[in-house]
Amino acid sequence: MTNLQLQVKAKEAFEFINSHPALDNPAGPACFPCNAMWFYMAPCCKRGISDSSKTKISIWRGQKGWEKFKDQFDKEHKDDPTCPKTLQRIYVPYKDFYGEPWKFDHMEYWYEITFYAFHGDPYLDDAKEWADPVKWQGYRGPEGGANTFDEMLIDCAKKVKKELGDFNSYYDMHTQKELKNHRKHSPFNFKKLKGNKKGLSTMDRNSDYLSVSPGEINLRWLRWYAKTPMCKKDWGKQFNGLIAKLTRG
Repeated sequence: MTNLQLQVKAKEAFEFINSHPALDNPAGPACFPCNAMWFYMAPCCKRGISDSSKTKISIWRGQKGWEKFKDQFDKEHKDDPTCPKTLQRIYVPYKDFYGEPWKFDHMEYWYEITFYAFHGDPYLDDAKEWADPVKWQGYRGPEGGANTFDEMLIDCAKKVKKELGDFNSYYDMHTQKELKNHRKHSPFNFKKLKGNKKGLSTMDRNSDYLSVSPGEINLRWLRWYAKTPMCKKDWGKQFNGLIAKLTRG
């Protein structure tokens, strides 16, 4: 793949992430590429260990090379007999474990995704309702990383598509009736003020427009997600109460 092809794929990935209905939180901070994504540039050694662990690293009992520190494991966990041995962890100097000091080798780009569930009234199409941060709760989604920023975006989009659904925009959650209505009607009616030479107008809601709040859009996506094996495995029936609020769409 050429650099240009990689950049095109990264742009497509960015647009997919930024438009996904599960990642849209209108009450959250506006940041890049959307308020559901956190990413970090990590300087790493040749082993993929970041500079945050260049002095000390954590190791687990049973992993390759742990035997060298058996005495330290036994000492640090002797007063904790309830902890299974497979969950015992200690911190040791990087150099002691690998036989050489940490040395910068390359950059890695790591990301974490948060998806949202709306806890308010989906049929109250009022900004005071759906723009209230308290009404939106975040849940842990896909995470990962890559060696370049473009590859990170592509990997992220791939995992979001797999775990949270292949939805390209907010409008994927609209019914055909609503989409047809929106092509015909505008959300507002504009009427020029009489005698106003500056062309000022009044703006009133159009009663013919089928309005769908961001909260309802989110719960429609959540209804789809709750039926997936991924959701059933990770979250069980946690979202059933929220989904029960939906009576249309």
